[in-house]
Amino acid sequence: MSACVSEEIDKTGKRTWLQKALIFAGLALGLLIIGASIRLSSFEDAVESIVRIEVPAGVLTELPTASQNEISKGLEEKTVTESEVISQEVNLHPAGPARNILLVGTDSAVGLDPDDPAANRDRSAGIGLADTIMIVRLDPALAKATIMSLPRDLYVTIYREGIPVRSEKLASALLVGGLEKGAPTLVETITNNFDIPIHNFAIVDFFGFETLVDELNGVPLWFPYPVRDVASGLMVLEAGCTTLDGRDSLAFVRSRKLEAFIDGNWNRVGVWNDLERNQRQQDFLIRTIQRAIGKGARSVIVQDDLIRAGAEAVVLDDRLSIAELLKLGRSFSDFNPSDLVRTLLPVVDAVIGTSAVLELGEGASSSFAVFRGEGLSPDDISIRIIDSRGENNNLEEITDEIVRRGFKIDIEQGEMVEETVIEFALEDYEEAVLLGRFIEPIPKFELVNESLESLTLVIGEDFEALPLIPKTFEEVDARARPSLPVSEKLLGSNEEASGVINLVKPLLPLRQGEISPMKLVQEIDGQPPSGQKCG
Repeated sequence: MSACVSEEIDKTGKRTWLQKALIFAGLALGLLIIGASIRLSSFEDAVESIVRIEVPAGVLTELPTASQNEISKGLEEKTVTESEVISQEVNLHPAGPARNILLVGTDSAVGLDPDDPAANRDRSAGIGLADTIMIVRLDPALAKATIMSLPRDLYVTIYREGIPVRSEKLASALLVGGLEKGAPTLVETITNNFDIPIHNFAIVDFFGFETLVDELNGVPLWFPYPVRDVASGLMVLEAGCTTLDGRDSLAFVRSRKLEAFIDGNWNRVGVWNDLERNQRQQDFLIRTIQRAIGKGARSVIVQDDLIRAGAEAVVLDDRLSIAELLKLGRSFSDFNPSDLVRTLLPVVDAVIGTSAVLELGEGASSSFAVFRGEGLSPDDISIRIIDSRGENNNLEEITDEIVRRGFKIDIEQGEMVEETVIEFALEDYEEAVLLGRFIEPIPKFELVNESLESLTLVIGEDFEALPLIPKTFEEVDARARPSLPVSEKLLGSNEEASGVINLVKPLLPLRQGEISPMKLVQEIDGQPPSGQKCG
């Protein structure tokens, strides 16, 4: 580890919640707990002990990075010139660009006790499928995190080493890739089928998941009714707050046939499919983050055993460095967990041959677009246009074209300026990037401190045209991102964040009947009712 990074660690004196989660990463079933030890030696030893998977070139999408000198320069100047961006052709914001991290939980049973329900299987303990697959998009400059689950039963074309091998359920991509290339095969399959760039991945198996939960002394969940799943081994006999140990937690997140005991009868929760299980896994993730925070994940004192358990359980790609983990942690030091965004992937039931599978449903492309930075539509955006070219002979032609693209506009005249500029508030950054994709040349981006009713496009003398094909998100984002503020925490300030997790779940359709199975899915989310405490 470099002396520069060591000095930064010594200055901070503690680690943030997001740092702990990225290193700790109980990813088997979406267990993303981000953290690190305040003790430099323990932190280094733990990270160095993490097993790494060597990834062939071209599998993971490369990220542009900024050097330490660029970080210092950005803190002093708060911006860079457009010519510098063009000449270096990298994203120069010190926090770095948005990245997609693939979180994979395998159903390998190696290490489990023989009497553990998860150890009962029809194949060797060491052969694992992808039991849980999640994509987390982290935008450090905006301190924004988005998560989406990919159902294991999605029917896709499996790609290995750039070649389509066969069509199968997504979970089998690990098996097709084999012991050494399972994770890269899964990455290739996701990238080729869904056009989502994957920048890093992390993997954990059943045993690692149980170990991590046990290091937290269990995870407390609130159940409004007694619940069970005979197949997974879950049995909670009393309603109210129950702390699940590692084995019971695994049974909960693996549950496909969850039932609730209501009015003397066992009633199924949902319709027993991957979507409900994915939602339960994300619910469990939130409760686990709460548990980790309660155990001191944001405080100065952190147990070495917790850090080491995470390091021993997780497997990472060979691209995710210590420096990147630390930088991500500092960028998210003020992140409020209630701001975590959940994206639902629409799927429909299907039968291929004799296998029941899932296929993409209507609107799936919009869900994937979020993880390419393209989740917005021009229809969602209003623009204030100020024509500042001096002469506006073709203003009507320009505005008509912008309207045809879907934007809503207001027009006014302004004093002449040379350069076309998009003025935006911080919360409207993504809208500003989308607008910039339709302007030639790519305009200058200016962040304004106050909130704006709409984006402002100042058309300058350099304006040329509205391109027929919008520019890529990456190209425009690289120009716009340096206009974002630079947090001093990137160089070591560590203020503790606070906030109660209160996640808004995606709406699910309700079935008819006295006791709605889908309503039970909403009720059994692990969160206590208002006024009650759990854990």
